[in-house]
Amino acid sequence: MESFGFWASWFAWRDAMIVSLVSAAALAYLGVWVVLKRVVYVPLALAQVSSVGVVLSYLVCSWVGEDAHHIHTLFDPAWMSLLVALATGFWFAHPREDSSLAIVSAYLIGGATVLVLGGYITQELHDVQAVLFGNAVLVDTVQIFYVGGAALGVAVVHGLWHRRFLFVSFDPDAAGAAGLRPFRVEVLLYASFALMISVATRAIGALPAFGLMVLPAMSALRLARSLRGAFAWAISLGVLAAAFGYYLSFRLGFPTGASMVGLSGLGYLATLALRRR
Repeated sequence: MESFGFWASWFAWRDAMIVSLVSAAALAYLGVWVVLKRVVYVPLALAQVSSVGVVLSYLVCSWVGEDAHHIHTLFDPAWMSLLVALATGFWFAHPREDSSLAIVSAYLIGGATVLVLGGYITQELHDVQAVLFGNAVLVDTVQIFYVGGAALGVAVVHGLWHRRFLFVSFDPDAAGAAGLRPFRVEVLLYASFALMISVATRAIGALPAFGLMVLPAMSALRLARSLRGAFAWAISLGVLAAAFGYYLSFRLGFPTGASMVGLSGLGYLATLALRRR
């Protein structure tokens, strides 16, 4: 594609760009919740266990002689990744004295599982590496529907439950006294994290999924004067990082996921020079 200009090659990057932008917008929005609730390592752990679901899918498909790219059963990588992430999100939402131990355990066990099981996968090893390290250069068209559907689901749930999420997240005792059930609300919130992380990990990789969920939100919280402003800033910064990161990857040959995360990181470093608003 080096012989063509960026816009002349739109047919090659169109699907990947759409997936990256939608993923960035949804992840950055959810990232504001993650940073404010001080559970920054939750998306990292969810991305890791989502990778476990993908590896398990390829491994099972190799055992039964199926092609992981063309089956539409429970063993499809998208479904396996989602199921593992949702189960982990439910575990994270359960109240416990030291939730950080659960998060660290999930991350370490997930990483070890991927490395162990990945050694038994040869035919699909390049796909597993793409999930682990990020490869948004070329994506299947079906990923547009997966990512778009997940983002739409997150938008609907948060649109209906926004005030309850706020109430339970920042004053759970008062929320319980008011008749809400904090655990159920927390489960729904963490399920939205798990849903978006799982589909984004499958589409663009674990590294950009985690980076786009945390860094734009951290920058937005330094720039915004209100919570609504923080959401707007986070979405804008995430989309810009995804768009320009993909462009730099195309023009200069940088790894796509790393370019997106790198721009997000530079944006956060730039906000450190500004007075927190």
